[in-house]
Amino acid sequence: MKYYLLVFSLLFLVGCQTTDNSAVEDQVENESVAVVEESHSVQDATAQQDEQYEKEVRADGVPVAWTDYSTYAEPNEEGYAYEIHPDSDISSEILPITGSSSDVLLFSFDDAPQTPGSHALEMAELMKSKDVNAIFFVNGMYLNSEENIDIIKQVHDMGFEIGNHTETHENMRELTYEEQYYQLKTTNDKIEEITGEPVRWFRPPFGLYNSETVSICNDLGLQLMTWSFGYDWMDEYLEADPLAEVSLDNEYLRGGANILMHDRSWTYGALERMIDGYREMGYHIVDPYLIQHQRNVEY
Repeated sequence: MKYYLLVFSLLFLVGCQTTDNSAVEDQVENESVAVVEESHSVQDATAQQDEQYEKEVRADGVPVAWTDYSTYAEPNEEGYAYEIHPDSDISSEILPITGSSSDVLLFSFDDAPQTPGSHALEMAELMKSKDVNAIFFVNGMYLNSEENIDIIKQVHDMGFEIGNHTETHENMRELTYEEQYYQLKTTNDKIEEITGEPVRWFRPPFGLYNSETVSICNDLGLQLMTWSFGYDWMDEYLEADPLAEVSLDNEYLRGGANILMHDRSWTYGALERMIDGYREMGYHIVDPYLIQHQRNVEY
């Protein structure tokens, strides 16, 4: 009798262990299926995002304008409707080259992504939601971290043009030819590696440059531009309200104005009011991909 009880007990324990192992195996299998399904979901979402951001590109490698410009621009056969004077000593304002409206303003942002606390991505998202494009001029020194590279990649992938603002924000007039070349070429290479597109625009820090800067820009395929007005770097306009007010009411505001802004919290705070205010005045925010690049006049 004791023998039978012992055998029965052993069989019971083995059965329980088998049941537990089966339960564990089922759990592992279910979790594996869940992980595979989640992985497929992430891949599908990434594919959809890539498809959403896929750009139509011209023969010269420049993307086609994506904003709704039908109410103000009439592109030529090459897809361009505006230009900037090739001599920035004369003007960096926006000029129509076809029958397009002259009541346009260009938004341009310097020093992106300014870290810590960059607002470049938030500004891009806001403008994208309001059908506004812009140029973001970046410093190469901010593109040495994965976080900042990702910010600029996301801004670019949303359809915004990325311009060159030197490697370390130096005064070009104080540098040798070789030093200037390094400042522009290094940042150009970083931008092109991120975007896969040619860099078309260069903005010199402080708006200062010389004949060597112009020559280097031509060698690297960059058109130099300055700006018409910008106030977000001045002490009295380091808050959103006064910045919005002066940006909407100043003596330099006119059709073709090239507006300088920066990657700053107060600029982000004023941006929506600026967009709405300019539109109420009858201005259109020009899509920079409608602007044709030109070779700079050398002197």
